[in-house]
Amino acid sequence: MEIRRLPTDEDALRRYAAELWLPYHRDLAAAAESHALADRPDEELIAAETEFRRDLLRENADRRLWVVSVDSELAPDGVDSGTLGPERLDPEKPAPAGVPDPDHDLVAFVSTSVDACPEVFDRPDRLVVGDIYVDESYRGSGLADRLLERAAVDARERDCGELRLDVDVDNERAAAFYEKRGFEPYRNQLTRDVK
Repeated sequence: MEIRRLPTDEDALRRYAAELWLPYHRDLAAAAESHALADRPDEELIAAETEFRRDLLRENADRRLWVVSVDSELAPDGVDSGTLGPERLDPEKPAPAGVPDPDHDLVAFVSTSVDACPEVFDRPDRLVVGDIYVDESYRGSGLADRLLERAAVDARERDCGELRLDVDVDNERAAAFYEKRGFEPYRNQLTRDVK
């Protein structure tokens, strides 16, 4: 198993969009009504996400996207955290970047960005976990915990004192997962349509 920072080249981003982003949003749409995808062919959705993500990552150095790849020969049935193999989370060593090996399946990702705090406030900078996803066949393997660990290493590398994330109010499973890992409610977000 490798946790690798995704580069901004077209092939890597297209692969991420097809193998991780689209399945993630299909799953999220089933769990949270507010995440329904536009009624467009998959190829159009993948192309739009590829362009959007490329621009986002290139224009903002504080944004990162980490992907998990595993050897295609590793069967997901009965996978536990011990059989996934070691990942590179040593803060003394730079995390690998680059296109994941084509012989490896992409099975999970986490996106992060820095929420810097102006000096006038008494709080640390925060690392925001924007999205986290684990393919269904790898759920329960400890992989989500490893992604949160990757985010924590990312936070330390960037001098952030806290991790923050948003979870949809109707995504009870995800909320329970995060609360078990020490996340606490911080603020309520309210939205309404503009009329």
